[in-house]
Amino acid sequence: MTKRSPQTKPTPQQLALQSIDLLESSLHYPGEHPPFSSFHYNIHITSKADDEKNLVLVTVKIAVHNENIHQQLGSLAVNCVFTMSNFAEVVRLNAAGQPDMPDDLVEHLHSTALSTARGVMFATFRGTFLHHAVLPLIAPGAVTEDKK
Repeated sequence: MTKRSPQTKPTPQQLALQSIDLLESSLHYPGEHPPFSSFHYNIHITSKADDEKNLVLVTVKIAVHNENIHQQLGSLAVNCVFTMSNFAEVVRLNAAGQPDMPDDLVEHLHSTALSTARGVMFATFRGTFLHHAVLPLIAPGAVTEDKK
């Protein structure tokens, strides 16, 4: 995603989370194993814009691992759909068709999508062997967007 220069800094108005979609989830039970006490997470974030519908779609994919097990224990993909009243002023599509948005908006959308994915992840894995795999709080800007 390209970054817009500071001089052009429109701010989103009436930014809202329109929908939350669980795209996929999986559990891979490793068999008899003592309860897991620590987890590692691979997180991937991608953004797309639908300029016809004035929507920004942020997809968060999370893979759950443990240092003692060589297989992935679980995964989750959540899509968060955002809308804003001044979409055309704030979001542009670059030559590659990717959304070009102000850095602070990207950070806000990513933070909201990560928090939303954390809640969906807890609800999805609740009562399973991944019950305690709660995604930790992540500093805004710490996860960069995949360029795919």
